[in-house]
Amino acid sequence: MKLVDFQSLFQQRVLAGSGEADKPLLKKLRLSPRGATAETLLGVYQSGYRIRLAEFVSEDHPGLRAILGDEAFEALVDDYIDQRPSRDPNARFFTTGLPDFMRESARWRDDAAAVSMALFERAMVDAFDSPDETQLAVQALAEFAPEDWPRLAFDFDPSLALLELAAGTIAAYDAAISEEEQDKVEAPPAGDEVEYAAVWRVNYESAYHALEPDEYVALNEARAGHAFGDICQMTAFQQAGEIAPERLAQCLSSWFQDGMIIGVRVLGEDQSSKTPSSA
Repeated sequence: MKLVDFQSLFQQRVLAGSGEADKPLLKKLRLSPRGATAETLLGVYQSGYRIRLAEFVSEDHPGLRAILGDEAFEALVDDYIDQRPSRDPNARFFTTGLPDFMRESARWRDDAAAVSMALFERAMVDAFDSPDETQLAVQALAEFAPEDWPRLAFDFDPSLALLELAAGTIAAYDAAISEEEQDKVEAPPAGDEVEYAAVWRVNYESAYHALEPDEYVALNEARAGHAFGDICQMTAFQQAGEIAPERLAQCLSSWFQDGMIIGVRVLGEDQSSKTPSSA
């Protein structure tokens, strides 16, 4: 067997885990000078690979581990590794499929609190890995005439994710990452109650905070490119009730302060002539 063929077969068997298909490779392995069998030697690599994948999932999902408990979390990870083998040479991307796997799995899809936590933590990891953008300060609005304000639209950091979560997800995550409360984390209560969150990258870190229902709707509409003056009316059709201009202005100020906004433009005009170049 050529070296390249041996290497390819070895990689296949490490990725796949132990099984009957190991036999052709086992015949090619040399015995260990210390007496270890070929099965033992190959098993070291196969188990080591699984352990490393499990570590990636655990590192990205401290909240999920906390609310499930170690035993259930490890069972979930075993299911995930068995049914969703890594297809990307970058191990970081192995964990991104976990929430989708849970939603499609008969064993996990009914655990709304766990699925919600997995979605939230995936957004946190995705935000951390997003490219850096230059955020605008609220002072950028001073460049626009008062009569332009109703037609202002905003460009948001590409990392921004808006999430509808099971109520209690954020509090459980906060407890999970708090050294003082790691032994007190409880899963969010079962039920149909929801909460809303924004997750984004700012200052080289992932950031998040809870959103009131009206701000969640307004932020969705703003990110979709709708003008400031239109958002108040549009929220009335999104089951949040019409948002007052004063409340929207308050939200807009917080979006700037939190580093979510990277551009401002006047709809219907040349964006390049109306967009501040920096904070």
